[in-house]
Amino acid sequence: VSLGHSAATFDIAIDAIRAGARQATHLFNRMPPVGHRDPGLAGAVLQAPEVAAEIVCDGYHVHPGMLRVAIAAKGADRIMAITDGSAGAGLPPGARARLGGRAIDVREQGAFLEDNTLAGSTATMDRVFRVLTSVGGLGFVDAATLCATTPARELGLIGLGVIAPGAVADLVVL
Repeated sequence: VSLGHSAATFDIAIDAIRAGARQATHLFNRMPPVGHRDPGLAGAVLQAPEVAAEIVCDGYHVHPGMLRVAIAAKGADRIMAITDGSAGAGLPPGARARLGGRAIDVREQGAFLEDNTLAGSTATMDRVFRVLTSVGGLGFVDAATLCATTPARELGLIGLGVIAPGAVADLVVL
């Protein structure tokens, strides 16, 4: 069970975690902001060691400062770096694509609907890795953990996301 895209209060989120929720989708996105008196869903996820959190690490969806806060709070082994890639992923700014039957415009920051609503990212995993190692301040090992090891483990994919005897040798040189 994954928590996300919700205005759930801190108490409701804690109840969901107690009931078995173990992941968070798109941490910070489509959630009320974290407040010191009202931490909300994001605050509940940040303080719950049993919950692994996805974060869109494209450099736009989540401010680099909040990305660093989340990694500091949860550790590299509880954060999954994701692209939230849309049909516009990897396309140059100015390109057009479709998402759910609707036109999206590719901009430097992401994919947008005609009314300027953010409709997803245009990032690919190499860009996510670059964001983590530049503005995210992570070293290569922690960035690789967020991009490969933690997601594979959380999905139960044995032998993937690690460099180990018997694991699938699926490596990328950047």
